[in-house]
Amino acid sequence: MRKIFEENKGKLLLSSLIIFLPFLFSVAAGKGIFYQSFFLLLIHWLCLLITLKDRKNSGQSRKALGMVFWLVPMLAMLRGALFFLMRDDTAGYSVMSAAMCFGIGLVFVFTGNYLPKVRQNSTLGIKVKWALENEENWNATHRFAGRVWVIAGFVCMACGLLPRRGLSMVLFPAAILLAAFLPCVYSWNYYGKQLKSGTADRIRKNPKAVIFSGILMAAVFAFVLWVLFTGNMEIIFEEQSFTIETKNWTDLTVRYQDIEEVVYESDGLSGGGSEVRTNGFGNLRMSLGAFSNDRYGAYTRYTFTSCDACVELTVNGKIIVVNGADEEATKRIYDTVKRKIE
Repeated sequence: MRKIFEENKGKLLLSSLIIFLPFLFSVAAGKGIFYQSFFLLLIHWLCLLITLKDRKNSGQSRKALGMVFWLVPMLAMLRGALFFLMRDDTAGYSVMSAAMCFGIGLVFVFTGNYLPKVRQNSTLGIKVKWALENEENWNATHRFAGRVWVIAGFVCMACGLLPRRGLSMVLFPAAILLAAFLPCVYSWNYYGKQLKSGTADRIRKNPKAVIFSGILMAAVFAFVLWVLFTGNMEIIFEEQSFTIETKNWTDLTVRYQDIEEVVYESDGLSGGGSEVRTNGFGNLRMSLGAFSNDRYGAYTRYTFTSCDACVELTVNGKIIVVNGADEEATKRIYDTVKRKIE
């Protein structure tokens, strides 16, 4: 390990410096201390320590080891770019979203290009048991994984250019999940073919490991479903104001005396043109936070995606759009607000 560190001393210093660049720029620009750089540097060193400590990596491909040296610095530069875009009020959500999708896609393409070059080891690559114990399986799995990761990377990049936000919200996580699971499935199928042809020995199953893997995969799947399809909000009407309460984003209180106009939009925000979320929360169930479109410019939105109808409020010259889970609930919101301001 010491020998590998000495041979790659220049890469280590340069990669660490790149991780710190966002911190240095943030201080110079007076935009606050970028503490994430220290955290990423710690991750970088830990990854290198774990990887280089593995004796099997003493003969590892230099290009594969290069992936370990440059992966975290790439993430650091991506995080830094997004940080400065978010602090720049002139940068729209579409720019930030495209930058994030392109950056993550680039990481996948970069990693996928190097995966076929990774030799058998216990720290790098697709570490499933039937690949770790069979070199032929390992090589085939990583050739396949390389192609899948490159394709997933280009899909992630394309998500930043898609005009429909809902489509990109489905494709982006789907591409990442498929990049994680497809190589494992391929390796398992390859192992099955090897057993039939007699070119591999049957691996004794560890019941505890099987149970743990099953629980882990179920937990990941449940988490993804929870992120994409859950969320709720409730409107509490009081004497002087109403409050939109939600655990997914910050609550919003509106005083009736500040409402200048209330309009019921049965067809939703038709004619709004391209819409982007500049800050907030969104999944396949809800859209919350600050948005922008051609019709309103900047406006605030607390809506369910299951209902097109909405209530448009003009509050102190600003637009707030709300609705219920269905058209009936949305109509009740409109009638209640209308009655309160009369």
